[in-house]
Amino acid sequence: MARFIASFAWRDLRASGRYLWVFWACLMLGVTLIAGSGGMFRQVSDGLLADTRALFGGDLEVETRTPLPEEVLSWMRERGEVSLLIELRTMMLAGGQPQLVELQSVDERYPLYGEVELSPAISVADAVAGHGGTFGAAIDPVLAARLNLGIGDRVEIGGLSLQVRALIKRQPDRGLSADWRGPPVLIASEALDASGLVQPGSRLEYEYRVKVAGGAAEWRDALAAAFPDADFEVHTFANRSRRMDEVLGQVASGLLLIGFSALFVGGLGVFNSVRAYLDAKLATIAMLRSLGLRESRLAGVYLCQILLLAGSASLAGALAGGALAYAGTAIVAQRLPLAPEAARLFAPASAAWLFGMLTALTFALPAIGRALSVTPAALFRGIDTSIMDTPLRWWRRTALCAALLVALLLAALPQPLFGLGFVVTTLLLLALLEGIVRLIRTGAHRIADHPRLSGRFALKLAVANLRQRGAPVRVTLLSLGAALTVLVASTLVTAALLKTVADTIPKHAPALVFYDVSAPQVEELRDIAGSAKSLRSLEIAPLVLGRLSHVNGESLRESADSGRALESRDEHKLTHRLGNIDRVAVERGRWWPHDYDGPPLVAMEDWESDQIGLKVGDHLRFNVMGKPVDARLAAIYGQRRIETRFWFEGIFSDGVLDPFITRYVGTAYLDHDEAIAIETRLARAMPNVVTVRTERILREARSMLGRAAAGLGVVSGVSLLASLLVLVSVVATSRARQVYDATVLHTLGARVAVIRSSLTIEYALIALLVSVFAIVLGGVIAFALLEYRLKLEAPGVWWTGALVAVLVSAVSLGAGARHMLKRLRLEPAALLRAGG
Repeated sequence: MARFIASFAWRDLRASGRYLWVFWACLMLGVTLIAGSGGMFRQVSDGLLADTRALFGGDLEVETRTPLPEEVLSWMRERGEVSLLIELRTMMLAGGQPQLVELQSVDERYPLYGEVELSPAISVADAVAGHGGTFGAAIDPVLAARLNLGIGDRVEIGGLSLQVRALIKRQPDRGLSADWRGPPVLIASEALDASGLVQPGSRLEYEYRVKVAGGAAEWRDALAAAFPDADFEVHTFANRSRRMDEVLGQVASGLLLIGFSALFVGGLGVFNSVRAYLDAKLATIAMLRSLGLRESRLAGVYLCQILLLAGSASLAGALAGGALAYAGTAIVAQRLPLAPEAARLFAPASAAWLFGMLTALTFALPAIGRALSVTPAALFRGIDTSIMDTPLRWWRRTALCAALLVALLLAALPQPLFGLGFVVTTLLLLALLEGIVRLIRTGAHRIADHPRLSGRFALKLAVANLRQRGAPVRVTLLSLGAALTVLVASTLVTAALLKTVADTIPKHAPALVFYDVSAPQVEELRDIAGSAKSLRSLEIAPLVLGRLSHVNGESLRESADSGRALESRDEHKLTHRLGNIDRVAVERGRWWPHDYDGPPLVAMEDWESDQIGLKVGDHLRFNVMGKPVDARLAAIYGQRRIETRFWFEGIFSDGVLDPFITRYVGTAYLDHDEAIAIETRLARAMPNVVTVRTERILREARSMLGRAAAGLGVVSGVSLLASLLVLVSVVATSRARQVYDATVLHTLGARVAVIRSSLTIEYALIALLVSVFAIVLGGVIAFALLEYRLKLEAPGVWWTGALVAVLVSAVSLGAGARHMLKRLRLEPAALLRAGG
């Protein structure tokens, strides 16, 4: 029996002719869309992850002022690869001239991710190794130019004479961090030991970079749980580069949304192709049933056909999608640190093939059950699809396949809850569209009989097509309306993300940042910076370091919440409000008046506040220089741009920090060309003051966000193009029955010009309806995502959603209409034979 079913199914498929390619093409396009978007998402996400790891120097960083105990180190090494970087702020002598530098002692594993680029092109190990009793060093090129140092020259640090062997062209783990402690000088760990600088009282910072196989957050929590009383800080990329991490997280969510949209539109293509194919087989099914073929065997025949078609189309789509993702990755690879790898596309391509198979079955089962409900009597009285229904047993089988399909979707996604929300939103969207279809039918029924339509046959025919129960308007509106809504929402979110990426790095940022300015040096700093002809603004603010110890009387260190306990170890940068040097904006609460003179108030950064769970009105206690400072939380603020400023965690009302102020920080807005000269003058006059040129940091930030934007743009472009192809096929297949009806009218005497006019009016009405619906509802969905999940504002991008809605509806409906009007040129007798 199985051989008979397979043989019959194959012969029937070979005889299907023009119906076969429609099903196969739609299914293949849908799976191509899924495989292409999934593969691109995988490649771009991996690339961005590699980017952040290199810029941070590892997956995590454990920072402490003293070496970690051996038991802690053993625990860390058992669960990851560890590299130790020791930093020490000290003076370097070159030709008798002192210069404040940041000495960095590196081990043989440094860096864990990325590569340090030196000039000449040698390894870090060769640059710092000891040869002939002399250790080497790699130094900052601006520092070398300032001190007139070249390769082979000698510098003195502590009791050690070092040979300059290389200049640091790029140090990836400092790409997004300012040189607050001075320009970097790389040496070997053995050189640091020999320098005599490691003594009791030396302010060394031990930074243990860790590479882990699993999640960084889980590793951090496990470390805190294993050593709850340890006094070290644990950081991730999110801690060190908060705004960058936030933007990259938003880009990742945008990529997910595009992937969900691709899955949904691809599923619609599968559904419509299966339905169109089986609708074309209704007469054959009725004839086979009249000849005595049982329903179970018929079901086996068409299930076999669906599996054959789905398997081949899904395989072709997976291969085409993989090729598309590979080509897209090759384009993005010009800006992302990744190379196209076919092996990495195997998983998303396999998932796309399985998705195609499950989707075909999910949508084919109710269509098969509905098709098998046709009776032999339909051969004599005509097949009326509007009265056909799917038996309950077929719906149960459909529900099982749908559950497997949703499970596959959620299992394949990095954020299952986001995927579940998308599924729920899609179901609500389809329900809303079903209600609109019924309203359209009711309205068309009333309008069709209106006296004003008397004598306007084409218009009346178009309205009548909208109200017919068996007309394709329902399928078109459900498919095109839902897909277009999702595309509009996806477009708006993508446009908002691209605008956010562009705005995150401002065009006008401070060229110089000053750190560690003592109180007596403030006026001299003003005089030197003021000598710059291009100086536009100079801002100076106090800097005080402290730790948040209590919230509403509860000790953070003793909190059962691991997140709060970890935060108690972090040292916060505190300042007064002054001129709002960091350009922060209040998100919750409000600023106090400038002339405020009352109990101490404080505003906290949104990142820190959310980590600890702070709310406006909480009473906070800080530990500053060993003394408690109490204040009420009046506001929570955020910084939406990267300008390499100070990222103060706390801003106090005036006067609260005065007893603790010993140093200041500042920013200078001037031309970058003149910034080097000012930096050199400051280094000679005030060697203890660290000056940071922002050009390198901003360049790295722009480069990374540009790579993220490029990946997002390519993925969204590929998805939109493939979605458009799927929708064109959807419209073409859903209108196949209308060709038959129009030909019948033509045979009965209606002119082709009138029929074309009615079809044009009908398509224009549908295009208007779906465009307005998609613009409004897609805008609402996008607004909800931007406001409540991505925390983004999107002024000036709403027009992109309307443009996509109009263009996609016009192209898809226009192509479908053109396909149908071409078929009207055939002979009526041939069309009647094909349709009947």
